[in-house]
Formats: sequence, structure tokens, C-alpha cells
Amino acid sequence: MHEYQQHVDQNSYFVMLKITLTSISIILISYLNNSVYAQYGFDDDYSGKTDLLSVGGGIGVLSFMGDLSKDNKLTKYTNIKTGIALSAEKRFGSVFGAQLNGMFGSIAYNEISRDVTKNRNFESSLFTVSLNAMVNLDNDVILKRNSTFSPYFGLGVGMTKFDPFGDQKDANGTTYHFWEDGSIRDQAEGSSGASSANIIFRDYSYETQLVDSVTNYKRSALFIPLTFGLKWKFSPKVQARIYASYNLVQSDWMDNVAENNNNDKFLYTAFSIHYTIKKKDPDKISYRDIDIKAMDNSDSDGDGVKDINDYCQGTPKGIKVTEKGCPLDSDNDGIADYLDKEPKSEAGALVDENGVTLSDDMITNRYTDYQDSIIEERVVVISDASSVDELQSIETKIQNRINESRKSQSNIPEHLVDADANQDGFISANEISLVIDGFFEGTNDFTVQAIHDLINYFFEQ
Repeated sequence: MHEYQQHVDQNSYFVMLKITLTSISIILISYLNNSVYAQYGFDDDYSGKTDLLSVGGGIGVLSFMGDLSKDNKLTKYTNIKTGIALSAEKRFGSVFGAQLNGMFGSIAYNEISRDVTKNRNFESSLFTVSLNAMVNLDNDVILKRNSTFSPYFGLGVGMTKFDPFGDQKDANGTTYHFWEDGSIRDQAEGSSGASSANIIFRDYSYETQLVDSVTNYKRSALFIPLTFGLKWKFSPKVQARIYASYNLVQSDWMDNVAENNNNDKFLYTAFSIHYTIKKKDPDKISYRDIDIKAMDNSDSDGDGVKDINDYCQGTPKGIKVTEKGCPLDSDNDGIADYLDKEPKSEAGALVDENGVTLSDDMITNRYTDYQDSIIEERVVVISDASSVDELQSIETKIQNRINESRKSQSNIPEHLVDADANQDGFISANEISLVIDGFFEGTNDFTVQAIHDLINYFFEQ
């Protein structure tokens, strides 16, 4: 008895060690997966609309329940064996799904009794394939689809293959004889050589295929799996599951014993990890669609400066540029050489949009043209019979409208606001002259570039 219990303890220890190591590996993989998701912003779609198939695998323990175990008061986990399962699952809608499951492992049981007729034992390899209907509770009705934990149920039908073997001889080929004192000997109790019988020990090597003397039973059978499990979601693609599957076998011969009309059963308790294969969501742009390396090396205007370092995008082809990708401006007048009609303007000179130096007369003429354009805005269709009073009235209304527009909204850039001496929201030619005089006298903070901007704004306002 002590020898058997020691063997069971060792077997249970190694099974639990496997499950523990598997669990640690899964937790580590999940942690790394979460880190990747957080760093790169992977698709966080839990809706299931892009799910194609969920594949998974795990390890668990198998416990046999049959004729050999029915009178034993030991826990169902005393004679556990390991099993490995693989599955593929497709979810249809929010509630139901279908799962194809395969499992390979073994089952075993050992009777321990002083009744010499009740020291039977067996071990059988086990292979199962089943198709299961799944019911998911993370259906946005009972639980949210993105719930971290959610239970599920399964009901199915499958086929199992088994082949029981017994441990009936030791490593030397000596047959076991169980005595009423609980020992195992090489001679039968009560036989002529019983007085010289030696105590031997089981080696737990199941070397003898078990058969029934009367019934030639099939070593395969249908079975019905009933499953309850709990999902643990690490991300939309990765989840772990802990579950138990209670399997009703349509045969009473898994242990080579059929003592009643109750079919055999076995329980599979497992821990697994699953990965959901998703299709591309056409409505969502992913970082995978972007060639980061190509972006780093792109030069859209072909000026020899990468876009990531180019301060002047869209430079015409063939134009010489600085290391920042901006067209050369030899006289620093703010107009690129390829547009500058006066390539060698004096330092600090005020120039127009073509790089030509602006004289006082040119400024005056532009201002006059501007005034003419304002006058044109005031032109209205007036009959020849209109009186002078009527014209003055219309002019007053137009002037008031212009004045009100200027008061209600000023578009003067912030760095040019100080040029608006009378704060009427309009830059006049006289105010430009005051700024230029102050620049040369050193009484304001305007730079050459600011004065250039001011003149440009004058013609644009």
C-alpha cells in the first residue's frame, strides 16, 4: 500500500509540475503580448466582427470513473494521468460557436484491497475527437464582449479509442499473486510452494493487453462531452482557459470490466491558451499598412533632402536647396533665387514678391492702387436722377460698413500689431512709414524681415 501511494504521489507531483510550468509560460507570453499591444497600439477590436478562427492547445489531467473505481473511497484525482488537447473554434454571432477538439492522453486505475479478488489494475492510451456546440456568456447581454473573465458551456459528440493494458508481471516476468495480508508474492497463497514464496513489488509497467474471456468488445466508442470553462482574456487575440470536460462514454469496457449497466466516464480538467486569427478590418488603418522604413527614407520632391528633414516641401525639380531642403536665397531678401528677378538686392532692402527692391514711389503707387480698389467696391448702380444727398448717404453707409468690419475683427498678425498706431485694425501707408522711420532711428523692435512681412500684409489686407 505504501509503495503504491508513493508511486501515486510521484505521478501527481510530475503532473502538477507540468501544469505549473505551462501556466508560468502562458502568463509570461501574455505579459509580453500585452507589452507589444501597449507599445504599438495593436487592433483592440473585441467585437468579433474580424474574427476568423480561434486555435488553442493545453495540458490537463484525466481521471477515470468506472467499475474499478466505483467502490473506492479515494478521490477521483488519485489515479490521474496527463492529457494534451488541441482545438479549433469558430464563433457564429455573439452567443453560439462550434469547436472541433482533439485530445491524446491516458487513463488508469489501481484497486488496493486485502480482498485478493479486488487488486485489479489497468492503464489505457486514450485518443478522442469531438465536435462541440459552444455557448458563450460574453455576448453583450449577460457580460460585455471585452470582459476580462467570462464563462462558457459546451455540449458535443465524439469518438474515443482506448486499449486497456494491465500490470500483471514484474520486470522479471514473474506473475503477481496478491495475498490477504496485503503483500504481493511470487507464489499463490495456499499453493504447495507458498511457504517459500518471496515478496515482490509492482513495477507499474502495464505490459499485458487485457481481454475478457467471454466478450470480444470494441476498443472504440461514441462519447458525449459536457464542458464548463472560464476564459481569461489578455487581449482581443490571446486568451487563456481553465475548463473541465465530463465525458460520458457509450461503453463499459474501458477498464476491461463490465460489472453493471453503467457505462464508463472520464473527467478531463485542463488549462489552455488560445489565439484568435483575425481578418483585416477594411474600415481601420493599421500601422502594418505603413512602411515605416520607406517613410524614413522618402524624398517626395526629389531635392536630395529626406522629407523628415525637409523644411520646404514641394520644391520644384532641379532647384538647388540648402541642407534643410529650402531653395537657395543668395541675397537673403526672402525670395528664393529661382523666383528672384533681382538676385543681388542690397542687404536690408525691402522687396516685392519678385525680389525687386521697393522704392518710395513704388510703395506710394501700390497704396494708390489699393485706394482705387476700395473706391471700386463702393460703386453701385445709381440712376442718373440720383441726387447728391443720395450719393452721400450711400457713401456714408459703405464707409460705416467698412469701419464696423475693421472694428469687429482684426486680422493683423501678432508680430505686426504694434504697427497699427491708431488701433483701428488697418495698416495704412503712413503707419508703414512710421515703422520704417522707427527702424532706422532705433525706436522700435521691428526687424528687416518683419518690415518685409508688414509690407506684404499691407497689400493683402
